[in-house]
Formats: sequence, C-alpha cells, structure tokens
Amino acid sequence: MKKIILYFSFVFIIFNQIFSAEYGGVTAAPYLNLGVSAKPCAMGEAYTAAVDNVDAVWWNPGALVRVINPQFTFMHHSALGETSYEYLAFAEPAEQLGIDIWGTVGITAMLVRVQDIVQTKENPDGSYSEEYKTDRGEEVYGAGGTLVGLSYSWQAAKMFSVGATIKMINQKIAIEEGWIPALDFGILAKTFLEGFDIGVMFQNISYMKLSNAPLPLNLKFGISYKLKRLFTSEMDPKDNFTFALDGILPIVPANMPFKLHTGIDYTANISDINFSIRVGYRFNGNAQFISDLGALAGLAVGGGIRKNFEGVDATIDYAFIPYGTLGNSHRMGLTISVGEPTPTPTPQPINPPKVVKLTPQTKKIVVTWSIDKKTQDKIQGYNVYISYKPGGKYHKLNKNPINKYYLTVGPLKSGLRCYFVVTTIDKSGRESKYSSEVSVVPR
Repeated sequence: MKKIILYFSFVFIIFNQIFSAEYGGVTAAPYLNLGVSAKPCAMGEAYTAAVDNVDAVWWNPGALVRVINPQFTFMHHSALGETSYEYLAFAEPAEQLGIDIWGTVGITAMLVRVQDIVQTKENPDGSYSEEYKTDRGEEVYGAGGTLVGLSYSWQAAKMFSVGATIKMINQKIAIEEGWIPALDFGILAKTFLEGFDIGVMFQNISYMKLSNAPLPLNLKFGISYKLKRLFTSEMDPKDNFTFALDGILPIVPANMPFKLHTGIDYTANISDINFSIRVGYRFNGNAQFISDLGALAGLAVGGGIRKNFEGVDATIDYAFIPYGTLGNSHRMGLTISVGEPTPTPTPQPINPPKVVKLTPQTKKIVVTWSIDKKTQDKIQGYNVYISYKPGGKYHKLNKNPINKYYLTVGPLKSGLRCYFVVTTIDKSGRESKYSSEVSVVPR
C-alpha cells in the first residue's frame, strides 16, 4: 500500500515539477496549475488579457463578455507520467439563453486521470510482491481529479468588465478522495490605446483544504496588444497580430517564485481560411529565469486553422510543449462558435457617413446620420449595425439598403447600452468601411 501512495505522490509531484523544478511547496490538486486549451498553451500561457473567447472561463472570467455567440471548446491532453486530462467549456450571452440578466454565462469541466496501478503487498522482509490478489481478483487504485465550474461576466463599464467562476474541485489518490469549493475572480480593462488591454485575476480562492493541503492560490496580471493588421493593406486587412505578457505571483505556497510568461500569435486569412502561428515562453522564477529542466522546457509552439461554415466557425488548435528530461507534451483542441457570420464590409473608395447621432427614447433609439450631397447620386443607401459590446461584433439591422437618413431601432432593453455604426452602399452594391462607433443607453 505504501508503494502505491508513493507512486501516485510521484505523479502529482511531476505536475509541480513542470513549472518549478527547483522549488518546494505542497498544494492539493496541482493539476490546477496546468494550462488548458491549445491556443493559450501555444502562447506560453500568457492569456490573462489576451483571451477573447470561451476559454475565459478558465483564464480570466472578466473577459467572458467578449463571447457574443454560443461557443463550445474541447481539449484532449496526453500528459506526462501516464496521465491524461480532458477539458471542455461552453459560454453564451445570458440574453440569448433567455436569462433576464446582463452579461455572459459559462460552464467548464475538467477530468484528470492517472493510469490505474495494481495494488502491491509488502512482504515481512520489506520487499513487495508484484501484485496483490483477493477473492475478487486484482486490486487496483487510481488517482486523478475533477473540476466543474459556473462562470458569469458583466460589462461593468465601457472600459472594463468583471467576472467570476465558482468551482467544485475534486482530488483522488488511491482510497483518499475529497471535494472543496473555490472561486476565480477576474477583471479585463481597456485602455485609451486601441488594442491594448490589461487583465487581472485571482485564481483558486478557497477557505478549505484537500487532504490537509491548500489549493494553489495565484495572482495573475497581464497585458496584451492586438494589431488588426501587420503586413496586409489598411484598405483590405487580412491578418492580425497579438502580443501578450503575463506575470504570475504564487500566493500559496508562499515559497514559490514570481514567474513570467510571454507569447505571440500571428493569423493570416488565405482564401477565407484563417491560419495561425503561435510561439511562447514560460520563464521560471529562479535567478536565471530558466527551468532546471533545461532552456527548452519553457518553450511552447503551435498553430491553428479556422473556417466559417455558413454561420458556424470551427477552429482546430495544436500546441507542442517540451519538458526537457520529462518528455514532450501535445495538446489538441476544437472550438465551435455558432452564430451569424460577422459582416465584413469590403473597403472601397466610397466613404461612410462622417456624423452618426443617437437619440434615446423609451426602449427605442433613433439613429441618424449625415449625407454627403456631393456623392448622393452614386449612393444606393445605407446599412445600420448594432452591437451590445464596444468594438462589435456588429449585426445588420436592415435587410435592404436604407434610402433615408434615419432609422428607429426597437424595442430595446432599458438601461442596456447599445453601440452603432453605419456604412454607405454605392450603386454597384459595394459597401464602405464602418463609420465611427457611437453608443447610448435607451430609457
């Protein structure tokens, strides 16, 4: 029996060794320190401020408001030490679920499993028999953990959002098993520099212990900078670039060092298919910032491919992470986003309206815009788009181009801020870029 406990203890120690081979500190459920989903793992797990999809339920619940359509993700990971884990998550705006609250809700689950081992028996001389059989045959023991969580995120103001994930965490080692609750709390803040975001998150807050050990409590803070284009034309952007940097301060155990994670993502659209390349590095917290497992142990690389199928976005992601003498790790993930495809006007010489104004009314908003009389004979009409999040994703309100200079939008929910842009359609049916975004709250 002692041999079994030692075996499983070794497997769980590996999880801690991956991130800090030269430091001690005992915590329960160390699998909580493992990164989930292939995309953030390929970016060196620098994702606190960069996350913009359903993975926010794990990486920063404050960013979950960026999910504007139903999204589902799944990841399989064959890990080290004969372990494996499965991760899945789902998120959708509350109003689309018929829940009369603002914001976005999500659920997540993780299952970690260590391969079963046959029970051994200690002999009087101190040796162990290879297997221990009873009347029921071989006795085996397993180890692992389970996590289930419920998330909620709210756009508290135009510049920042907050969110939380309530989790139930399980750990099992041989015949010992237990469950405890925990909380993640996150904030995502925009800045006055377009594309530059800041994220902060407290992970695994709990007043209880598992097997007389606390959960790994971390304070994470990150920055990200996203460029809408890098190499392609401003008039026809078909690529984007993301840089992210995260700092992780372990609070429990207290003797763990500060760590620094960084990563980049470059995505290019080729023939309506998005191809992504990602590289990241996880600097350890020792004096050299390099893991005792070797310089390559902090590296992460990967990629992804995404395509839209008539309103359904499907993304496949992959991450490769070497751990030096411990071996290599491979992560595969699938993300599905269901909803109408984002209208992407093809930039043309025709200009959008220079001025767009909003007049709030009771559960309605009147949108008006300026008309350029010099080009009026070339214009077929206008399109009006609405979003409940700053910066989109926008939804077109009219089926055919509007040939007047105003549109009444309603009924709308009182107190819920709405964001609008307007485009111009010329006689050939070509659409301009978006106008400047404006917003207002209906009464």
